Amino acid sequence: CSSFALTAVAESTLTLGEAVRATLQHNPQLAGYTFKLNALAGEKQTAALRPGLRVNTDLENVAGAGELSGTKASELTISLSSAIELGGQRDARVNLVTARQQQLASSQRVLTLDVVTAVTQQFIRLLVAQEELTLQEEFHQLLQQTLTSLTRQVQAGGTAESELLRGNAALTRATLALRQASQRVSTERIRLSAFWADTSPDFTAAKADLYGVPSTTTLPALLEKLSNNPDLAFLSAEINVRSAEVRRAQSERRPALEWNAGVRRLQESGDSAVVFGLSMPLGSSGRARGAIATATANQQQAEWDKDATRIQLEAQLIAAYETHQLAVDEVNVLRDQVLPSLKKVMRSTADAFDRGRYSYLELNLAQSQLLDAQQALVEAAARMQETRIELERMIGSPLNEQNIEATP
Repeated sequence: CSSFALTAVAESTLTLGEAVRATLQHNPQLAGYTFKLNALAGEKQTAALRPGLRVNTDLENVAGAGELSGTKASELTISLSSAIELGGQRDARVNLVTARQQQLASSQRVLTLDVVTAVTQQFIRLLVAQEELTLQEEFHQLLQQTLTSLTRQVQAGGTAESELLRGNAALTRATLALRQASQRVSTERIRLSAFWADTSPDFTAAKADLYGVPSTTTLPALLEKLSNNPDLAFLSAEINVRSAEVRRAQSERRPALEWNAGVRRLQESGDSAVVFGLSMPLGSSGRARGAIATATANQQQAEWDKDATRIQLEAQLIAAYETHQLAVDEVNVLRDQVLPSLKKVMRSTADAFDRGRYSYLELNLAQSQLLDAQQALVEAAARMQETRIELERMIGSPLNEQNIEATP
């Protein structure tokens, strides 16, 4: 459900589309649905069966007294028996399993979207780690250049040696930060490839435009699309299952008519006769009331759950939308206004430092302020993309179709 730009530029880079495809093919969570589908298919075959036939054998008037002693007056009856379902029980059983199959399909869609959302979020974390590593590399290189300039100034007697010590300390800390950033990239790569059960990823980097600002979508338009939310679809499928359970319970109000037919052998006369019988249980309607009441209550509960969930989703969507818009504004301000100004300040401060007009502390402050703003931009861009994914997960579709394959 993500849609920011992704384009592979080398064999060792990974796009989000490739990550999603690998996840859908090899993720262990998704593989289990095949077994569940097969199990329900078996249940449906069983539910569609008509009542089975039974063979009954009765031997009467055996081992009695007087004229009934021994087997001379015995009567042997062999018959078949079964039931005739009068309340549509078979259709009710089949419909219930069908509703459960539809519910399973809806559950599979929810899980699939959750997994795709999770792998996309992890993809963004890797992008963020890569951006932070790049910033730390640039900052480390900048401090090395500054330290070289400081060394010349100290040797020339224009700067106190304490400034050089501060520069060395700053470079040491930057070296540690660089190592930490590199380690984080490695960790996030493994966490991403774990979605397709691979703990030794063969790609070196994820490639996408982390800073691409999505097209504007209004809040009313998003709320209108909320009806496509996969969780609401699952709850609708749950209501259908509960409705099928109600119909199944109602079908039991009409009892099944049991019949039997066979042949009786009269040993004493040597004659045979056809026997036939019908039976019907009494009080079936009363015994079904409890099951009907339970199924009806479960159906009402499912309907209430769906209404309550929709209200919660609307509140979550509004909050996510506001956070997303704030992140978009923050990205625009930092990228278009704050960073250009701080870069200009840093260049002018560096020039003045090289001429001996500014101290190292003033240069270090300008450098740190620029790094902080760059890191803030990365964080804002991450929030912008993460909240976008959250919104897309809620509406069950991309925010804007034309942005799906846009290139950075």
